[in-house]
Amino acid sequence: MGKAITAVNTPNKTSNFYPADEKWEMIMLPFVASVAMEEGTAVSPQIVSNNVTGNLTCMGVENATGSDFFGILAEPIVSTDTDYATAGKFKGVWVPQSLYATAFFTVGAGTFTAADVFKTVELHSDSKSLAVDTLGKGARIVEFISSTRGKCVFSLPQTEVA
Repeated sequence: MGKAITAVNTPNKTSNFYPADEKWEMIMLPFVASVAMEEGTAVSPQIVSNNVTGNLTCMGVENATGSDFFGILAEPIVSTDTDYATAGKFKGVWVPQSLYATAFFTVGAGTFTAADVFKTVELHSDSKSLAVDTLGKGARIVEFISSTRGKCVFSLPQTEVA
């Protein structure tokens, strides 16, 4: 790892997901080849032809077909990395150690108000924010901070891979 990793409870310089409490553990995990991701991206197992590949990638909009939320990328993956095109490269990931581990989020789409607390929503298509005007199985909003920020948990039902 050549890049700095943001410590728990230390706001990163991005506006993406990051741990909001001590219920997260940093783990080095394998990633898919040739996919750039920002620090704070939600990641999930890569699924190809209904099977896992053993690597993580950007999470889709919700827990579906085994591609469930696994953690938050703690360092960026960029095309200039020496291992960028290597499948199985290890990168730091914040992994929740409890169903109630909270994460800060930014609003990627929609109008966010205090009335949205406890709503279950999809992740935005960028994998690094929430689409707060959607109904889905991506995350549950647990705290309103401002019209652009809040806290969520990723405790929604897990799905299966055939």
